[in-house]
Amino acid sequence: MIADAVAKKGKHMKEYTVLTINPGSSSTKVGVYKGGKVILDETVDHDTHEFDDCKTFADQEPIRTRRIMSILEDAGIDLDTVDAVSGRGVGVYSCEGGTYLIDETAYSHAENDVAGIHHPATLGIVIAKKLGDRLGVPSYFVNPMSVDELCDEARMTGVKGLYRPSHGHPLNMKQVAINHSKLQGKRYEDCNYVILHMGGGTSIAAHQKGRIIDSTRSGDGQGVISPNRSGDLCIDDVITLMDQRHISLEEVNMLAARKGGLVDLVGTDDVRKVKKMIADGDKFAELAYHAMIYTFVKWTAMMAGALGGKVDGILMTGGMAYDEDLVAMVKEKTEWIAPVFVYPGSFETEALGAGVERVLNGEEDVRIYSGKPVWDGFEFE
Repeated sequence: MIADAVAKKGKHMKEYTVLTINPGSSSTKVGVYKGGKVILDETVDHDTHEFDDCKTFADQEPIRTRRIMSILEDAGIDLDTVDAVSGRGVGVYSCEGGTYLIDETAYSHAENDVAGIHHPATLGIVIAKKLGDRLGVPSYFVNPMSVDELCDEARMTGVKGLYRPSHGHPLNMKQVAINHSKLQGKRYEDCNYVILHMGGGTSIAAHQKGRIIDSTRSGDGQGVISPNRSGDLCIDDVITLMDQRHISLEEVNMLAARKGGLVDLVGTDDVRKVKKMIADGDKFAELAYHAMIYTFVKWTAMMAGALGGKVDGILMTGGMAYDEDLVAMVKEKTEWIAPVFVYPGSFETEALGAGVERVLNGEEDVRIYSGKPVWDGFEFE
């Protein structure tokens, strides 16, 4: 585990126990982080009819909480030892990276989904706050999905008044960057990285001195081809799609966000199945797979350009980083930029715990959610 190696390099500090909550559409990930390590990482799968009577995502909270408590009891976790609760940060307005205290404003905004995410992940903050209050400990969210640290140039489009938002995977990316930096004897805030989060949704971002100054927009029709997202769709592509397939704008949006990429091209978003198709002689599947990798390489180079070519490392993470063939092809075509390092899998549970631990240990200042978007236009407009 990367966390084990990092822990050995860190100085001795008090061990804190952090309960982590990460809700998904049909599951809830429950974790316990203690002393630099994830000691529990369980997924509660929810029956498809479990939420039939829930009119809103907020109505799911009692059901998910009961399942969480059951998992913790079965695992023998002593809740009296929990020092803090950390929830996935979704549903709040854009903010800078860091670890935020869940106060009443953050709780209310997540509960009411002011960011318009329309996903049960907004319950991360809600459940964490309720559990923290029940246990008498503080609750936090870490590097929320809405992290926005874009440089001014990255916000611009060629249309006046139309600006690019920041849509990526900051929670996993920043934790990988922090861990990698420690392994190199450096600080994340002193390094420049291009980071590839490669999952069902993929984002590639330029990290400059601890800030994500530019990124592809995962699920927005801008960026790489991925297992279930289309990647780049220009306006002419959208018009052509609507005409050729006789589909609506909303259906095009679904291709960009959930039903495009490999699943539209070859009928599956499981890369292992795609590789089996290739092994069986499917030439189109081979082309689709290689085209996806081509976009990874192209956007990696573009993000290196955003950093002015000053790149300390290219970090690959996410589920597809387990694919040795894919990693080898990306590495071969990008290591001219900077050394390539591979950290396969998800570090979200670790990220949720480690962010809180850094605050409790005094390594990082806790942030207070302002209740307003971190960027809402240029003052000189």
